[in-house]
Amino acid sequence: MVQEQASAKPGQKQPGIWKTSFVALSQCWANVVVVAVSLIGLALWQWAAPFSGQVYVIFVFGLVISGYFALSLFVWLQNGHAGVFAFREIDRSRVRLFSGRYLALQLLDTLPSSLGLFVLTGHFLLSPEDMAKVSNLSAIGITSIITFLVLWIVLVFFATLLPAALAGDGSGVGRAIARGRKTVWYVTGRILLGPLLMMFLGSMIVNLVQTAGGEPLISSEGTLVLNTTSVITMVVSSLQYVIVAAMIVVIVSRAYQRGEKRLTEEKNIAENQSLAYE
Repeated sequence: MVQEQASAKPGQKQPGIWKTSFVALSQCWANVVVVAVSLIGLALWQWAAPFSGQVYVIFVFGLVISGYFALSLFVWLQNGHAGVFAFREIDRSRVRLFSGRYLALQLLDTLPSSLGLFVLTGHFLLSPEDMAKVSNLSAIGITSIITFLVLWIVLVFFATLLPAALAGDGSGVGRAIARGRKTVWYVTGRILLGPLLMMFLGSMIVNLVQTAGGEPLISSEGTLVLNTTSVITMVVSSLQYVIVAAMIVVIVSRAYQRGEKRLTEEKNIAENQSLAYE
């Protein structure tokens, strides 16, 4: 990756995922603004004009927003292009392949938990009001475990399909699984020290804000409430999302590099051994 290689001099280790993630966000600041404003806008829309089935519409918009943000970060890491329309610098066929794979991976990650929710609650997705209901807490807990387990599998064994699409290396699912086997502990460790730690810190901040503010996020009627506490919560949640997304992109990009390097080294060793026997 161009930016990854440029950030590490020969003989030196690459910067940590936290540093690299914040550098990526600073370079792609325009994309961060677009995504953060979009997320806050969706939250305000959900408060101002709720309607039946809105959660599914927001889910689709969320897929588009997250896909655009991931694409922007991968483009910067691989090619050094930044900006709202930086993806235009990449071959369109690669962008289409990336988009198709991203959609497939998101559905793969979401489908098991959605099916679990449907079995337990009768809904594929829950609105904030439904999530606040005591009767749904056990279902949310069970499906959250399923979500994290499936997400781990996707990140370890399939996510490198995304940088591979932009690199145009022609590799498929089999190669991605092979890369995952070589980097499973690297990805797992970085996820624990990066995204999960950031999510924990973000949750702590939100809880402190809610405790200090003393204002409810959801009214007694089960509707979202717009107040200082809810606005701060939306802002913190949006910032947490962009940071976690950047960390995941950095981890996947490096897993792709490491996996390809180790597979190539193994191939070269095997070829040298076969030549030695001849």
